[in-house]
Amino acid sequence: MTIKELLLQEIDNTPNELLETLLNFLRSLKTNPQQSPGTYRELLERIDYLETIVGIRQGLDEFERGAGIPAEQALETLKHKFNIPPRS
Repeated sequence: MTIKELLLQEIDNTPNELLETLLNFLRSLKTNPQQSPGTYRELLERIDYLETIVGIRQGLDEFERGAGIPAEQALETLKHKFNIPPRS
């Protein structure tokens, strides 16, 4: 799935209230390019949030296609990769 397709999917699944808030925020960036550092942080937080949602959805899509592995197998792989000792 392309970034554009993922964004369109996110838009379709996002409540209108959040979309209105985001649209107003984006408009404020266009009209006030000298934004405050707080506004910039807010933008970064929103981007992080959207990236997280996109990543979760991609993972769920992969799992539904059968591309996932069982949690026990994934944890075992991580234990070996990072030399994590067994729990006592």
